Amino acid sequence: MKQAVKFTFDTYFGERPAAAARAPEVEMRVTEADVENARKLGYAEGLAAGEREAAARADESLNAAMRQLAESAGALLAALDSQTAIARRESITAAVEIARKLAPAMIATRPETEIEAVFRDCLTHLNREPHILLRVSTPLVERLKGAVDQMAMERGLSGRVILLGEPAMTEGDCVVEWADGGVVRDRAEIEAEINQIVARYVETLAPAHKDHDALAMPEPAPRNGATQS
Repeated sequence: MKQAVKFTFDTYFGERPAAAARAPEVEMRVTEADVENARKLGYAEGLAAGEREAAARADESLNAAMRQLAESAGALLAALDSQTAIARRESITAAVEIARKLAPAMIATRPETEIEAVFRDCLTHLNREPHILLRVSTPLVERLKGAVDQMAMERGLSGRVILLGEPAMTEGDCVVEWADGGVVRDRAEIEAEINQIVARYVETLAPAHKDHDALAMPEPAPRNGATQS
């Protein structure tokens, strides 16, 4: 008796399909025209890339130049401000010195001018005062008497103004006194006050950067990668 054979699933009972048809192979051929087109395309792309890089470098150089120009302009303006302030201070100092030397000569020529102006200004507010005292240097009493009497009469103060000479008083100075107050014109005090005013103003003209003694353009900044000697 024959022994039974075990069934396996790799047994195929139908017809086997025909082998799948293979795709036809395409033969690739590179012509000289293809090579030339590829060369032209590569050249155009390289040229475009070079132009972009050159434009980027040009923009960077332009920006650097603009920054340098702005820095140079700022330094130049600071130097100009410094020089202008120095010139103003020197001009003011010279003007004050000239005025200080001219004032005594002008006062000596006609010292009663300022006294008359001060006294006339006082009389505009002293119409009701019973007595007004005007003190001047002794040599000026006779020279001022006529003008003082005229001003007193114009203000309705005739007989109420007293003119006194003071030997120690400087010509051009005067003191006007009345019951409730007085006015003093002292050339030394006026000069000291003017000096203080001028000094305070000159201080405001001090340059912000004292190192800018000359109008010089700053050295250009070195470019990236450059070395300074």
